Amino acid sequence: MNVKLPRRGLILCGVFLVLAIFGAKSAEREEITLVKPAKSLGTGLPFLPDLDLSGFSREEFIGLSSSVGTNRIRKAWTSPVVTLPTHPRTDVHGLTLEEVKGYMTQARQLFKEGKANPLSDVGLVSTQEDVIRRPMLNHIAAFSNAVARVFLLVQKTSTDKDWGFFGIVQDLTLDPPLDYFADMNGPAIKFEGHECYKCHSSGPLAIHPAREDLVMDARLAAAIGRHIAKGPLSNYYWPPSEKKRDYGKPMALEFCTECHEKDGVRQSLYRVHSHPIRIYVDYGYMPPKHRLTAEQVAQLKEWLEEKP
Repeated sequence: MNVKLPRRGLILCGVFLVLAIFGAKSAEREEITLVKPAKSLGTGLPFLPDLDLSGFSREEFIGLSSSVGTNRIRKAWTSPVVTLPTHPRTDVHGLTLEEVKGYMTQARQLFKEGKANPLSDVGLVSTQEDVIRRPMLNHIAAFSNAVARVFLLVQKTSTDKDWGFFGIVQDLTLDPPLDYFADMNGPAIKFEGHECYKCHSSGPLAIHPAREDLVMDARLAAAIGRHIAKGPLSNYYWPPSEKKRDYGKPMALEFCTECHEKDGVRQSLYRVHSHPIRIYVDYGYMPPKHRLTAEQVAQLKEWLEEKP
């Protein structure tokens, strides 16, 4: 039996529906804690002083970032991670290199077609790099299915003309997962060893814009950052063409090895990881729940500067 509501009843139902949707959206928004603004603690750990970005405006950031294609960025989203199709092989234990490349290629294609949800920012770690020292523009998109977590980095400096493409695939069919890093800018996808390992000992880096206004969607940046933080402890894939270097002994400072050790939340740290260590500690992002004391900072500085 069909029941016809009076006009007033229809209006009230509509109001309640809007309120319910708004309430759900509000609750969803409240769940995401925004990344705090980058501010140096003055620890003296970085090799060079803070890069002065006062002359780089938000308008310039948006203009330069938009050269990647306005149809590809600043998109409405409900989930920060795009769901990929089900993997064609069942009961897979270890992705093949071709399957890993396929996921990277798929992520790049989805981005180009405007079907990704990339955050856009000026990255703190890359911008404060000892060599680069100019704004590094990033578009970072996340994808996943039951067998893989996939990340795409589309990147260039503020003075470069062309955008570069880089991919990360985390093979979830292995325990622990295996992380593949690749340069996608040549005729073929090239897996990277040392060059990516210098910053990525434990998979994708957390999202930290260099300045509060140098990010287009702070909520999306925080959501993708949370997705990265929830990633499992994983191993780094070294391509056969590049032998893993001898990085010496891992860091043994207890205030870091609480998380960064062989069987910890994240992988061990070596002096080759000096740059992200210096930046993350100096800006108070590491350790994640407290600040190092002056004595601990001195111990860390001594370890970083100690000759192997």
